[in-house]
Amino acid sequence: MPRLFSYSQFASGSDKVKAYADKHSPVITCDNQAKRNQPFKVKVKIGRNVKHPNAPDHHYEYIQLWNLETLISEVRLQRASYGDQPVQIETEFTFIPKVSLRLTAMAYCNKHGLWMSDEVVVHVTDQPEMD
Repeated sequence: MPRLFSYSQFASGSDKVKAYADKHSPVITCDNQAKRNQPFKVKVKIGRNVKHPNAPDHHYEYIQLWNLETLISEVRLQRASYGDQPVQIETEFTFIPKVSLRLTAMAYCNKHGLWMSDEVVVHVTDQPEMD
């Protein structure tokens, strides 16, 4: 089983250590409420402020979105499509929620392993009834 890293493991480190963790950590952005059976969008960006290298020997291979232990979706990244310069990769997932969610993003760096975001809770509610 691969070792799993998160930004919080490095948050008390030096600025250099925090920058290392920042450029590897996926970050989830979405509303904290969703309507049951309606499309819901979740953005996942790798890094808050620091761009990640995108070289043949150091790049991201995929980003996954999870609800607890259930994989919602995965995006496989093609390194060459982003060029050779450092990049802040962002993707958007759209799905239909049925129940409240505890979302986590996972992203895999081919040099520094598997990284996990902070958990984001999304409350799913029924739409108001139409008269």
